[in-house]
Amino acid sequence: MNKIAKYLNQHIIGNVFDSAPILEAYSTDNSPLKILPQMVVLPENTSDICKTVKFVNQLSNKSVHIPITVRGSGLDKTGADLGDGIIMSMEHMNKILEIDDRARLVRVQAGVTLGQLNSALALYGLTVPILANPRDTIGSLIANFTTDSAAGKYNGIYYYVDQLEAVLSTGEPMQTVRVSRPHMSHKTTLTSFEGEIYREMDRLIDENSGLISDLGNRSMIDATGYQMVTQVIRDVTKSFDLLPIFYGSQGTLGIITEVILRCEVFQPEVSHFVAAFESVGAAQDFIQDIMPLVPQELNLYDARLFKTAVEHGKDPALFAPKFYKGYFVWAGFDEPPRKAVKKMKKCLSLLPHNAAAVMETGENTNDFRRLKSAIRSYINDDVRGERVPIMDDFYVPSDKLANFLTDLRTLEETYEQELPVFGSFSTSNYSVRPDIQLNSVEGRQFVLKFIRDFDSLIREHGGSITGGAPEGRTKAVATNEHLSDDEINLYSEIKTIFDKNGIFNPDVKLGADEKVIVRHIRTSYLNKVLD
Repeated sequence: MNKIAKYLNQHIIGNVFDSAPILEAYSTDNSPLKILPQMVVLPENTSDICKTVKFVNQLSNKSVHIPITVRGSGLDKTGADLGDGIIMSMEHMNKILEIDDRARLVRVQAGVTLGQLNSALALYGLTVPILANPRDTIGSLIANFTTDSAAGKYNGIYYYVDQLEAVLSTGEPMQTVRVSRPHMSHKTTLTSFEGEIYREMDRLIDENSGLISDLGNRSMIDATGYQMVTQVIRDVTKSFDLLPIFYGSQGTLGIITEVILRCEVFQPEVSHFVAAFESVGAAQDFIQDIMPLVPQELNLYDARLFKTAVEHGKDPALFAPKFYKGYFVWAGFDEPPRKAVKKMKKCLSLLPHNAAAVMETGENTNDFRRLKSAIRSYINDDVRGERVPIMDDFYVPSDKLANFLTDLRTLEETYEQELPVFGSFSTSNYSVRPDIQLNSVEGRQFVLKFIRDFDSLIREHGGSITGGAPEGRTKAVATNEHLSDDEINLYSEIKTIFDKNGIFNPDVKLGADEKVIVRHIRTSYLNKVLD
């Protein structure tokens, strides 16, 4: 064991590992990258994190640089939870610390998964209404600012976080709180690193008020950089809160350790409705008609997705084969059964004559489950290569979607493969999964070329490849090229204010480097099922 790992093991309750098999296990996520860390730290509490970060920062002051990358469940699609220094895995920071069912608040450690949290809250008749991967940790939902498929109705993770605790780059813990303008003087006079951050961020926002206002007024949804700086100061009250800056930060500003979340009353029943259309225009018209019914989720699927599923035996038998060449609309209603049935019957009444639809009943529930799980069959199909999620969570305005899909066919011809779209119409966030042969030189070249080509196509239609999640390493090769000098300076200064020595994920977001990415594109398939 190396000296640093041994030293840390002597000073923290958790464990530090540097054995080759363990390092290998933490060298991949869901991205096309593989980066072998020097060591893996599994902290048991916030004190462990503070001690580790403080030690690494002290080493950095002596010109010994060991970057720290925080990792949740290892599901990141952009390589943001990989690093060649310390991987700080939050898998043991998974305790639900307190549930206040009367106030509808819950306090958790950042490593608690969404599935764990909602299972516990259900016992109190509560939930955090986020339809993301249940294996996502609460910390990663914030750091990756995930736009889930229920965000059209429930506004997403941003709406439900009340406060968080984060360990800063000096090893000091900080609790976020919204501070009124008259009380800001207390924060800015603190002699701690936290006080310095408040002073510098207050100054930075004041000096860049015009740019920040412009960023906040953009119609394009984009999680590139530190765009949530636009929400630190509320216009009406002028109150100040550092919480928003952590959304989409991907572990580059601090390590989130605890979170207080607001909850909603749990709705145990969700009824589903699916309709098949021959064209995207007909599907869009229908979606616009049923949006006033406020479904929990409202998704759009290119029916070509399901051809592969049928080949793998996942035919849900809800529709005739002729419908597997158009578009499916999937709606979910999380209301009491009688009200949900009423809404689904309204959907049926709005259906055009050349479409087909099915309501979920007790008899066909398994067919609905098969339809939803059929997407996993497609994603993990390996006829040509691996369907790596290099272009998940992109944003296209709803009024530009039809034209985008038409132009996407041209890209399909260029790459000689189908690129069926799937995602949430209610949030305008979608994904495509190209086939990539990562074990070939051509396949690895494909990754960066496809990201740039897709980014150009998206921008032509007023969209963003980072609409539903930030850029990380992989998407940054395209997004960084479109940032203005003023934006780069603003985001760079934010990073410097929080992390002077650049110890937190320095190669992510603004620090992403194309040559480093090319060097770390893996050459073998992941040995797990992709979501």
